[in-house]
Amino acid sequence: MLDQVRECMVSALQLEGAAASGITEATTAVDLPRWTSVSHLALVLELEKTFNVQFGNDEIVSLGSVAAILERLRAKGV
Repeated sequence: MLDQVRECMVSALQLEGAAASGITEATTAVDLPRWTSVSHLALVLELEKTFNVQFGNDEIVSLGSVAAILERLRAKGV
């Protein structure tokens, strides 16, 4: 699932090279300058489309790291 999340991030945040390949479960929004409030929404939409889930407002705010994204997806049965 990490690979799919990474693909969503690469697409939504328009990442290339080292930034794309360096995404791990420990990656947070602070680690990626392109992970802004606007691109966060694009990332959420990409995740929802890819995994066929929907995030509530409280969940969207809490998705500030790859670990949090994976945790929420697992909680949704992905």
